[in-house]
Amino acid sequence: MFHNVQTFPHLTQAQHRELPHVSNTDLSNLKAQVLGQLRTPSPAALIYGTAFHAATLEPATYARTADKCPWEQLEQLARLVRRNRYCRDLLYRGQAELTHTAVHTATSVPVKVRPDLLVRSPAGRRLTLIDFKTTSCRDLSHFLTTIEQYDYDRQAAFYLDALGATRFLIIGVQKKPPHQVWRVELTTIPSLIEQGRKKYTRLLRAHAEQYTAREWCPQSKLLCHQPLSGIAA
Repeated sequence: MFHNVQTFPHLTQAQHRELPHVSNTDLSNLKAQVLGQLRTPSPAALIYGTAFHAATLEPATYARTADKCPWEQLEQLARLVRRNRYCRDLLYRGQAELTHTAVHTATSVPVKVRPDLLVRSPAGRRLTLIDFKTTSCRDLSHFLTTIEQYDYDRQAAFYLDALGATRFLIIGVQKKPPHQVWRVELTTIPSLIEQGRKKYTRLLRAHAEQYTAREWCPQSKLLCHQPLSGIAA
């Protein structure tokens, strides 16, 4: 499904965003565009999400910024995750925030993925991808209903296929008390992954069709197929 997979271990989050390849977020934007929806992500939510991931995955480099954000709550949640026995083991064994690029074979669309955490089994035969998500859901059953609503199934299939991984876990973290931490393995539901695969395939085909139908526009990231340059693997 994908080929020419490459890894870029030293890229920052900002450098990852600058890559012209198509990301899962770009697919969400394209979906909104195709459906005629206005998609305007909240800047506050983006700041919160970025900071939470930094505090959880890379605490040595985490620092508060001048942005308005509930820093104490965010840091409390990050500590909660890092103290959780299961998450602590994943964080110890895993590699955080590692950028990969690949090419979707059927459409020749270059893509990029950056799993929150990537864990290889000791023998190297199994690759597990972990994504941390904060949520305002009141309980686990409510959180499970958001998987399709927010296209987590598409993200899981997209990441699994691009990297040839075997498992995809979501760690859900309640923002409000009792601050429960939930573990959801999407790969235990093959029909969900297949549904996500169909979603990302349709969107990549739509992207490819747009690209061939229109001239490349520097302002349109979704239509940019420029190769990587100036980045050492």
